[in-house]
Order: sequence, then C-alpha cells, then structure tokens
Amino acid sequence: MNYTFNQLRIFKKIAETESITKTAEELHLTQPAISIQLKKLQDQFEIPLTDVIGRKLYVTEFGKEIAEASERILNEVYAIRYKSLAFKKELFG
Repeated sequence: MNYTFNQLRIFKKIAETESITKTAEELHLTQPAISIQLKKLQDQFEIPLTDVIGRKLYVTEFGKEIAEASERILNEVYAIRYKSLAFKKELFG
C-alpha cells in the first residue's frame, strides 16, 4: 500500500462532506484533482470506500473505518510536527 498523507487528508474530508464538490471547495482544489486522489486511494483496497447512487456519494462502512484511521494518522503527523518545532524552539505564544 502506497497511499499518501494528501490522499488520507482528502479522503477524510470526503467522508465528512460526502461530496467531491464540497471537498474541492473546502480544500481549494479542483473537482478532478479530488476525484483522481480518491481513485488512487480506492485502487489500493479491494473493498470500496465509497458508493455513488444517482448523483450522491456515500461512504461505505469500510470507508468510514479508513476515514477514522486517516484522522488518527494525520493527528499523529501534526503532533510530530509540533514536537519538532518545540525541540527546535520555534514555537511561540
């Protein structure tokens, strides 16, 4: 599995908004960019992360599990960045 932090960040937002359009708006990216990253992430799993019914996107139960794991991973990455800045004495306030 070779997913990126960016793909996890995008998928977490997709799971929150259940919309490619809203995700693109909130992350200041294009809809095709969001769709491409979703497809690249989805291709790494045999189980679907999302379903599209009509024009509505739904996150599957497996997708919800991946979104929760993504949030935990991203929180750890942010904590590492924070600790790194603290050790370099670059935190203020």
